[in-house]
Amino acid sequence: MDTKERIVTESSKMLMSVGPTSMTMDEVARACGISKRTLYETFPDKRSLIAECLHRHHEAKNAEVREIFDTSANCFEAMFKVYQRARTMYQATSMAFLNDLKRLYPDIFDAHIENERTTVNGLASVLSQAQEQGLVIKRINPAIAAYLFVLSMRELHRSNSASKYGFEQADVFEHMFISFLRGVATIKGIEMIEYLEKQHLAQQNQ
Repeated sequence: MDTKERIVTESSKMLMSVGPTSMTMDEVARACGISKRTLYETFPDKRSLIAECLHRHHEAKNAEVREIFDTSANCFEAMFKVYQRARTMYQATSMAFLNDLKRLYPDIFDAHIENERTTVNGLASVLSQAQEQGLVIKRINPAIAAYLFVLSMRELHRSNSASKYGFEQADVFEHMFISFLRGVATIKGIEMIEYLEKQHLAQQNQ
């Protein structure tokens, strides 16, 4: 791994876990085992480093999601896999990440949120396919359902209210996801969801 790749890899982990404010260039250089001079020769400032980290993040996410849908047997199976990926990502991302990004780098934040449109459009396409497969109710508007789901996931992540009720946020995410699927599913779709839930529980217990 060359120096630039190592910087982006270490910075991305730090950015998501502690947020832009706490991610200092000193800490990045230390984590990469390089001098600050080498760091600044590669990235002239923290802003350009953050922009590159988020660009790579979205590229990797989109590639992983495409692979999931290319290799899944049906739309619901793919959605379960995408959800599991998203849950892991949310657990690894601190509240400070979005809050600091919006406050300090509003244009980068806007670009980051704009990528959410890609997620909404992708989910809407999947729900449309699921309608064709008889898994999702025909009267559901896929685009609106996708928008509401992604919005709910984002707002839940940004809120810390779950802990006030004694709930683990990961458990709340899972309940929200299953409730969403069951809410749009046909009888055939619910049977598929129950089958996939059993598979998911079996994997967790291994």
